[in-house]
Amino acid sequence: MTMVRWRLTQEGQHNSTFGYITKGKRRELEIEKSHHNDAFVIAGGRTQSRVTRPLMLEQIRRNKRSLEQFYDAKYRDLRDGKIRSGSELSSGRRTRNINLNGENLRQHRAHEVSAGRRSIKKKRYPYKQHDLVLFEGTIYKVIGMQNLGAGVKLKNYPGVKNKVVKPSAVKPIRKRGGMCEVVQ
Repeated sequence: MTMVRWRLTQEGQHNSTFGYITKGKRRELEIEKSHHNDAFVIAGGRTQSRVTRPLMLEQIRRNKRSLEQFYDAKYRDLRDGKIRSGSELSSGRRTRNINLNGENLRQHRAHEVSAGRRSIKKKRYPYKQHDLVLFEGTIYKVIGMQNLGAGVKLKNYPGVKNKVVKPSAVKPIRKRGGMCEVVQ
């Protein structure tokens, strides 16, 4: 960006500015510091009507790229009796060509509580992550589908961290994919 900036200013297509100039103009207009306010001042904004709320965009993938998920085995820890995943009680070494001199925690594994498993996504579900749905008169964001499409997991349900409901109980509001406005 630094190299491109100087080339653009030398060719006369754009004017350059510095932080102290932008700060002075912002103080004159009594505007607080933010990225969109700095852009407004740099663009020469003084008397134009200005958008008070900036347009914030986020990129949401249209398709989930990971079709397979791996759930690690669970073991009982000999030190304190708590249940931990296999990766927590491992040697820390993943590849043979790198020497990681960490402590080998495999010796603290007691019996296996649950085996590791693979979950492969075999079909497309009606609701995807980040979709907006209406449930009991309130709009929620979807975290994902559960139990082969038998449940929709909703984010920040009041009084509960996340809530799983039947897909027939929710009504779709907006499918979200590509460049979307940020929803709080």
